[in-house]
Amino acid sequence: MADKGRLWSAEYIMVLFSMLCNGMAGMMTVPLVAKYAIQTGADLTVASAVAGLMSLVALIICPFAGALCDRCSRKRILIFANFGYGCSLALHSVCTVLPALVLIRLITGVFFSVCTVANVAYSSSYIPNQRMGEGLGYVGLTTIVAQALGPSLGLELQEKGGFGLTFAVAGCFAVVCMISVILMPYQSSTVSEVKRKKTCLKDLYAVQFTVFMLMAVLLSSAGGLISTYLAIIADIRKIAGITVFFTLYSVFAVAFRPFTGRILDNRGIFHILIPAFLCTGMCMFFIGISETLLFITIASFFGALGQGSGLPSIQAHCVKSVSKEMAGVATSTVMIGQNVGNAIAPVIGSFFIKPFGYGAAFCGFGLAAAAAGISLVLIQMNRNRKNGKSVSE
Repeated sequence: MADKGRLWSAEYIMVLFSMLCNGMAGMMTVPLVAKYAIQTGADLTVASAVAGLMSLVALIICPFAGALCDRCSRKRILIFANFGYGCSLALHSVCTVLPALVLIRLITGVFFSVCTVANVAYSSSYIPNQRMGEGLGYVGLTTIVAQALGPSLGLELQEKGGFGLTFAVAGCFAVVCMISVILMPYQSSTVSEVKRKKTCLKDLYAVQFTVFMLMAVLLSSAGGLISTYLAIIADIRKIAGITVFFTLYSVFAVAFRPFTGRILDNRGIFHILIPAFLCTGMCMFFIGISETLLFITIASFFGALGQGSGLPSIQAHCVKSVSKEMAGVATSTVMIGQNVGNAIAPVIGSFFIKPFGYGAAFCGFGLAAAAAGISLVLIQMNRNRKNGKSVSE
């Protein structure tokens, strides 16, 4: 457990490893689900909807998962959820018709939502308070690294061994996460008073983080569009080696994380978010105009500075702003935004892609996301000033 300001303990490193395995379990399949659905007979819009089903279910489940994590043993929750997550991912391989695929995506979404909330709430117990922003930033980075490496690994496995092999390996990652959680020492940080209280609205949703939740919607929408459509864009435009985007995205995100974590702890969230939204817009723009791998490489750089830095920082800031006993509801509130973006962006995007094409859709979203994101940052800064807070809070 965290003590004396020490961050890089053996337990914390083990936490990062288990969180990375959990992230890899899902992200390996993200770029494949739409293609798999098309193979079962779905059109582009239906396939996009199927790809977003898991996040849509998570949107409903996350608030209750947050309340559960603040009242029960987070270790037991993670063990159970990862076991179910691994089994449901592996079962994708036997879903050869669209109704079966839809059903398994719904089931997977339940376990996915519990895992994503419990991961952050659980890991906060291993981080000293004075380094919470940095520590949770690295936890968030495991998701970003999984988003970068998982699709690459999934695409490689699918090309070499088919969809079945990819889904089976994804399930194994979740099981590895479960085993690592079992082996780790853990003392619950929830208190008896919280356990005894009846669940009410404030236990399901942290209203004070609404603007940050909306920022997460924008940033995760960019990630959802990229994960769903980048491989399809590469096929249409004959861009070979598209997985380099995810690899470089991961490298850049890892390189930037120490700096953004310290900025968050020392100067505050807003010094990160304005550049993050500008860079997210640039990432989408370069993907939109890309005809060669060079522009894809440039996009990966801006993506790592954008959503790669913004989302973990938002999550870390919100959890840092509450007690460890309430880390679950803070996490689930941000997760609502992430799930909204992941669920609806690919579907809405499909309606713009059909008449306008991928280029205009991606460039248009990049401009809209940058403008809307910076507007939300200014709104939150103004709220802080009215409440007597500094821009670092």
